Amino acid sequence: MTKLSSNSEERESEEVTLVEIHQGIPLIPIDLFVKKNRKSVRFFDAFDNLLYKVSDAAISPLSSGLRGRVLLDSSGVPLVSIFRSRDGTWKGFKGDGCGELLFEAEQTLNTFSKIELNIILTGENGAKITFALRGCVFWRTCTIYQDKFIIAQTNLMYKLGFRKHFVGRSKFRVTVFPGFSDYNFIASLILVFLDGRKQ
Repeated sequence: MTKLSSNSEERESEEVTLVEIHQGIPLIPIDLFVKKNRKSVRFFDAFDNLLYKVSDAAISPLSSGLRGRVLLDSSGVPLVSIFRSRDGTWKGFKGDGCGELLFEAEQTLNTFSKIELNIILTGENGAKITFALRGCVFWRTCTIYQDKFIIAQTNLMYKLGFRKHFVGRSKFRVTVFPGFSDYNFIASLILVFLDGRKQ
């Protein structure tokens, strides 16, 4: 009897551990919806609830006179500050300012139809995680990779009907695939993507 009870206790502990590992990581793709105009960029969920908004950052020596952007949550709390340099690189910092470095992005290709970025995210304990972004700013389409795996993609919205047509470039969808749940980072990369070529 003792062996049976210990086995059942081990199974219960294993099940609890599995729940803890997967807690908070979505098992289905999650869509964010971006609305962009000349004055603002905002991110919404599928129920049209505001998730993120963007404001201009204070001038920083890192930006070489170019403007920076701050990703804010729906209540206005600064999450990530992004500054662009003239050499085609961006740096993202935690919160408002230039304190803790979160990521660096380097533009490796920029043509009318294509943009490519290499991104290095600073993980826990200073670990460096490499990402890549490839797409076309004009069509609001890009794919974000971690190694060979796609973690997120963007595409324009369109209406179904007799003739399928796009809604327009002012609104597009960001699909984040299962296994990746750092939406602040994804939203920050979308801001870098949009800043890569002025449209």
